[in-house]
Amino acid sequence: MKSKSSFILVLGTTMALTVFPMARAFCQDSAAGQEMHESGQALKSAGSDTADSVKHAYHGTADEMSDAALTTKVKSKLMADSNTRPYSIHVESDQGTVTLDGTVDSPSKAKYVETVVASVHGVQAVNNKLSWPTSQTN
Repeated sequence: MKSKSSFILVLGTTMALTVFPMARAFCQDSAAGQEMHESGQALKSAGSDTADSVKHAYHGTADEMSDAALTTKVKSKLMADSNTRPYSIHVESDQGTVTLDGTVDSPSKAKYVETVVASVHGVQAVNNKLSWPTSQTN
């Protein structure tokens, strides 16, 4: 008799465990289950958007710091060179492109300054806007 009771208990437990997961699955199709699922998806999307914003802000800040560091390296190189030190040259950097503005003595000096700047590690291109005085003949 005890064996029959144990069998019925095991059979009942097995059936209950089989039915409850199915009932749980059907609950997810309810309106509340659907709303919870949609809320979860919205939260996941918001988290992803936040992560993207943080990543974008980081890269923007890193680019700005990189540009400032490159500008500093270029200015240091120009000050260290006795041929370029006398000139007041404005330097701007944007993602590896360095723009030079100012006045030098001649086109050859402008070309020399450009060569010096191009030799700085990290400079990818030089936008040379240097000018020089021109002589006028009557």
